[in-house]
Amino acid sequence: MWDGYTKKVDKGFELIYFRLSYRRKMIRTLWMTLLFPVLYFLLRFLGLDLSYTWIFLTAILLGHLGQLYYNYYMWNKYERDRKG
Repeated sequence: MWDGYTKKVDKGFELIYFRLSYRRKMIRTLWMTLLFPVLYFLLRFLGLDLSYTWIFLTAILLGHLGQLYYNYYMWNKYERDRKG
């Protein structure tokens, strides 16, 4: 029943994040890193105080780095299991 839903995509375009392989999730996470300056200027433009802006950006950046590490770790684990 769930066979078609759990297949991970490693090539081609996939809009849904959860269908991507760990390698593709890591690549997409790296691309999202480019949005941090945009987020900073957006928060400043909205009139958020500088200290709150830095607190929000730090929290988001820590979550982002955690996600990047997790995807890298799982990708390497998957590759080791597949080859070994």
